[in-house]
Amino acid sequence: MTLTLTARNSIPLRLVTGEEASKQSACSLSDLTGRMREGNDEAWHEFHRRYYVALLRYAASRAACPDDAPEIVQQAYLRIARHIKPFADEEDFCYWLMCVVRCVALDHQRGVVRRAGLLEKFALWRELRQNSMAGLPGAHDENSLAQDALMKLPAEDAQLLRLKYYEGWSVNQIATDASTTPKAIENRLARLRQRLREIILRIQ
Repeated sequence: MTLTLTARNSIPLRLVTGEEASKQSACSLSDLTGRMREGNDEAWHEFHRRYYVALLRYAASRAACPDDAPEIVQQAYLRIARHIKPFADEEDFCYWLMCVVRCVALDHQRGVVRRAGLLEKFALWRELRQNSMAGLPGAHDENSLAQDALMKLPAEDAQLLRLKYYEGWSVNQIATDASTTPKAIENRLARLRQRLREIILRIQ
């Protein structure tokens, strides 16, 4: 007998119960989770054998990129280790595991977005630096070159670039402040980056 639990926008999470569970191990769920809480290695090996594949599939269904599923499950294991408690009911345990994986997947995606923002900021800084170095010897260092280019933009556009790349505001923060959508801000930033590059090339 198998128990299949589903969540919205997810694939089924299949866990074993009843006769199948007794065949797999004489260890009851309450005993298993109790020993996991105590840090028993054998209990953790048994948990991994029973649940890893199901958790991996569920993580793949929640992740923006299915290839991130192993990393999400690894982080979920750390949270499970910190918060595990004895469970007697298989269904309750299943939903708890799903909740842990879902939360980890959300945090993972937020981290991806933050890293992407940092990389974007670094890429623009590096491009500004390379452009300024290409013009040496000259009157402009990298900071003055960027400032000169910003001064040639409309004040509102220059302020948007300063907030994003100098003040470190997120797209969501800027969108909220401007009473618009993050997508509109992203599109505007893309146009301004191109405009800034064109101005820098003319300055040099």
